[in-house]
Amino acid sequence: MGAVSYLDRYPLLRSRDSEFARDRLFAVYGADRFDTHDNAFGIQANLARLNSMGLAFCAYDGAASLSFPESQILRQFFSIQGGARFSTNGNSQPIEAWSPIISGDARLDLDFAPGYRQLVVRIDAAALERLLKIMIGDGSDMKLRFVGDEGDPAVMTHVRQEVFRLAEELERFGQDYSPIAIAELERALMVRILLAHRHNFSDRLQRSAPSANRTVIDLVESYIEAHWNEPLDLERIAEIANVSVRTVFREFSDTGRGSPGQFARRVRLQHAAELLRRPDEQTSVLAVAFKCGFRNLGRFASEYRRAIGELPSETLKNARRR
Repeated sequence: MGAVSYLDRYPLLRSRDSEFARDRLFAVYGADRFDTHDNAFGIQANLARLNSMGLAFCAYDGAASLSFPESQILRQFFSIQGGARFSTNGNSQPIEAWSPIISGDARLDLDFAPGYRQLVVRIDAAALERLLKIMIGDGSDMKLRFVGDEGDPAVMTHVRQEVFRLAEELERFGQDYSPIAIAELERALMVRILLAHRHNFSDRLQRSAPSANRTVIDLVESYIEAHWNEPLDLERIAEIANVSVRTVFREFSDTGRGSPGQFARRVRLQHAAELLRRPDEQTSVLAVAFKCGFRNLGRFASEYRRAIGELPSETLKNARRR
């Protein structure tokens, strides 16, 4: 296998046995066809399962073909090196820096050249639709349908960066991530994907949200403060505020309070300070950062210093001197 690799903490298979590879790809990924086309076959596949999303790394040393039946999975491919093509609904095109969003409504065929490497985002279609409808306050039965383009290049550049950053951070921290961090990583990436691609709700998603009032912000902030150690529940926030999530976000922005997520980070930083000021023998800066939903230790330390006035390590050291 080549040197390029991601998500090694989440191994699925690494083999030169095509029959073994076929069995695993069928059982785990839901493929129903797998063929090799030369004697140099080799495959490496890693898969990180999150909540509503999976992130996979795949590497092929020899040429191979793979097919998937209809499903409820949306896929987006991000090429790392080498050449590949996908075909669905009679449309065939190469996979370049990123592919379009590929729905599971039709059969998907993939052809990989020797030496091909990629990351793949797999999203539960119902979960993505649910998130979108919560954001815009839509209670209809209309299904989310993507237009078959490759997305806004400027936004997709950021999506690609976030996908690779997520793969790198999962490799570094893996299961040490708190449920808060995992849920919010997923949601942030799903929102970016919704904004990057045209779909039948795009106009409503990008339309200005109606104004709310100060009471709405008070309600949301009180809820976040009471549930600081849980992932932000957008559906619950919308229910409490009795407006759409878009309206909540706009009201926070218009009043100079950033966003519900930024408010949650401020609250979690205060709780992190409390934990560090009352340590036990097991307390560490890394453990507190993860407990409070921060996945990047350097960023946590920087934000903590701005909010609290000292580094988290200094808070902990001072607390242990007492």
